[in-house]
Amino acid sequence: MSSVNEMWGLVAARWSEVTNQISDADWEKPSTCDGWCVKDVVDHAVGWQIAGGNVFGAEIPEGADWSTIQNSMTAALSDPANLEGTAEGFGGMPKQGVAGMVIGDLLVHTWDVARSIGVDDTLPEEAVTSTLMGLQRMPEPMLRSETMFGPAIDVADDASAQEKLLGFVGRQA
Repeated sequence: MSSVNEMWGLVAARWSEVTNQISDADWEKPSTCDGWCVKDVVDHAVGWQIAGGNVFGAEIPEGADWSTIQNSMTAALSDPANLEGTAEGFGGMPKQGVAGMVIGDLLVHTWDVARSIGVDDTLPEEAVTSTLMGLQRMPEPMLRSETMFGPAIDVADDASAQEKLLGFVGRQA
């Protein structure tokens, strides 16, 4: 299994590939997230990366561009000491848990953006499997709150790992 830094790097690289394909006409397109356009999803995902990165000592300023966020997160997550302890502002959650949430959020929203703009929506399989395992361990009331995910969608037993993750977080693949 990859380290947190390697896993985040996989997901961040895929996010970069997808968001680099957003055209000027795509920003206001409706997204797979009800009531949000593509720009809303990107702003949300980037905001979560900034908040999460600051938990790990990345010191990312509000409004930072993706390159700054990516470089800062990579540096912060490369030091295992930055993943020790608990995170203020995240209800005292262990920093390892926050890392999982930050990675999972970026992963799912990579799919949202890709699907919304009509490009390849394939996600890194190792990150998909790891994220699904982590989410399945979360308390259901926390997972299915207004600020997280809606109800799960049933998928076939022989569905791919990506389809299982998407169904688990309430997305139609």
